[in-house]
Amino acid sequence: MRRALVSSALAGAVLFVTACAPAASAPPERVVRPSAPAPASSTTAPSTSVAPSPATPTPGASVPGAAGPACIDGVVDVRGTDLDVVFSGECARVEIEGAGLEVDLSGARVDAVIVRGDRIEVEVDDVGALDITGQGSDVEADTVGALTIAGDRNEVDAAEIGTVAVSGNDNRVEADRLGAVQQSGDRNDIRAD
Repeated sequence: MRRALVSSALAGAVLFVTACAPAASAPPERVVRPSAPAPASSTTAPSTSVAPSPATPTPGASVPGAAGPACIDGVVDVRGTDLDVVFSGECARVEIEGAGLEVDLSGARVDAVIVRGDRIEVEVDDVGALDITGQGSDVEADTVGALTIAGDRNEVDAAEIGTVAVSGNDNRVEADRLGAVQQSGDRNDIRAD
């Protein structure tokens, strides 16, 4: 009888252990998206390099091979990061906002240019008003009617500037002919050559 109890206990323990052991799971289902390439059939692992995605420009920004920005309701709107933009039409105002932009307006006829952001380079012929807010922008112009700078380390080179108002530090304004100047801040260099 003792042997029967031991074998019953042993059988119960085996049943208990097998009931607690994890069951073999089925392999996970593979999800294939329509844009995913088909898996390689060779034994080597497929390459995982990914090409960088192109920057998504906003309306008005120029992309290589695309038409330049348009003047809509009197405004050319250029927004983005690390873009080269060319506008050569006629428009009342050009608004530039972003970082690392290069904007060529040398063939354009515009009344006002507004620059907001950092490290923006602008080339313009004649403009009635130039307003710069931000850091490290560089503007080259022929004639600027009224220049306003609010920020640091901005540079403006022009043949002629009517009036200048600068608030910020380490800004440089240089012109052959320079009108009235108002400034606040430190280490600004505003001079006529």
